[in-house]
Amino acid sequence: MSAFYPISPPVLITNTSFSAQAGVMDEMWACRVIRGKKILIEKTMPELSLDNFVGIIYGHIRVEGLSRHAVAMCAGRLMQYARKYQSSGVCPNYEVPDFYYDDGESYIAVGDSSSSEGGSVATAEVHELPHMPVGHLPTITPQEGKNAWKVIAETHGAAVCEFAIYAAGLSEGHLKAMFEQFADRLVHSWIDPEDPIILPIRFGELIYSCSGESQLPKTGTLNVSVETQGCVLLKMTREFDPDGSRMPAGYPCAFHEMIARKVAQVTDLKIGVNTSSTGCIVTMSIE
Repeated sequence: MSAFYPISPPVLITNTSFSAQAGVMDEMWACRVIRGKKILIEKTMPELSLDNFVGIIYGHIRVEGLSRHAVAMCAGRLMQYARKYQSSGVCPNYEVPDFYYDDGESYIAVGDSSSSEGGSVATAEVHELPHMPVGHLPTITPQEGKNAWKVIAETHGAAVCEFAIYAAGLSEGHLKAMFEQFADRLVHSWIDPEDPIILPIRFGELIYSCSGESQLPKTGTLNVSVETQGCVLLKMTREFDPDGSRMPAGYPCAFHEMIARKVAQVTDLKIGVNTSSTGCIVTMSIE
């Protein structure tokens, strides 16, 4: 039997010590059930479906009163990762080397995560984003000191441009996988469980710092907006790639749109990003 190749991080089942991973094994979709670091089962399924994930997970956890809803929520997240892998053929490295099997045998990681084209994306472990509805709009304040924002914008711009140009030269799917990982890490670094509103504030500050001409237009109490003109990232993009032959379409703005989606997912805010050739308008509102 071939080794289990994880295509998702371990997704916890609420209020238990169990988790599950989506994967492929023997050229079929598969599911792994874990307790702590112990691998209980790795089982293939005839087709990719929510019911198959639920059946494998529910059928191999012996816990009285196990919530079927919690299992279904876990299975739903696994389906999202599986669909993402199905569409791209690549994923970050979701191996967890200190896992071990139920019989005590050590788990040997498959190695790096490879696409069918032979490329690989080796990254750090990914942790699932929490769900922390904020309930009210963030207050974004102007950042003081032109030198401060300029250094931040130039550093951020150089990183995004270089990463995008590099990843665009890899096999299909690596560009999105790399920036999804980048966005996840950034959002995690902004999360404060004791003060959830910090997350959208940090996102607003990131957008504000993209230009020395950023504004915070008064839009009433129903939404908060950040408007940039003369975006440093877009200026650097044109300097890095004057003829537009190296930079993948949509970047660097596509990266900020990824971050916006993740912030919205965590906070339940509705976030719109309207881009132009010189900057963008980001609007946050209560759904």
